[in-house]
Amino acid sequence: MTIKLLAASAALLLMGAAPLAHAQMPTWSAEQGEVWKFVQQSWVDDVAQNGKWPAEYADPQMVTWSAEFAAPRGKDATVRWTKFQNSQGKVLQYELSPQSISLSGNTAVVTYALTIVAQRGTDKPDWGKEAIVETLVRSGGGWKFLSSTSFSLEK
Repeated sequence: MTIKLLAASAALLLMGAAPLAHAQMPTWSAEQGEVWKFVQQSWVDDVAQNGKWPAEYADPQMVTWSAEFAAPRGKDATVRWTKFQNSQGKVLQYELSPQSISLSGNTAVVTYALTIVAQRGTDKPDWGKEAIVETLVRSGGGWKFLSSTSFSLEK
């Protein structure tokens, strides 16, 4: 009886832990998938330093804010600072971990975590972890960033 009870308890514990060990990406609607694909492509272009980010992705009223800047910036300042930052170094590797995509009409709020390794010149690569919250609006049949904010997940 004790062995059966222990076996049953172990089985229940294993079944309870199984969903945590085998967690999968969220199941998104086609529209949410479209938004996430847009966010991913913005990172591809940002890392490629091809001039498309943020100019081609941003709504004219876009506002960004992160720990590096004392106050929020508009689209023009974000474009200018991105060009400057691109001249200072490059991203060696990054990974986006989506957390949520909320949709309401023509507005999407996307939250995700970023792990990034960047390097300035010949300096040792610098690892970073951030949480990012972005608001996108549907414009002309596609999506544009209206706001972006991030904060460090470092200690």
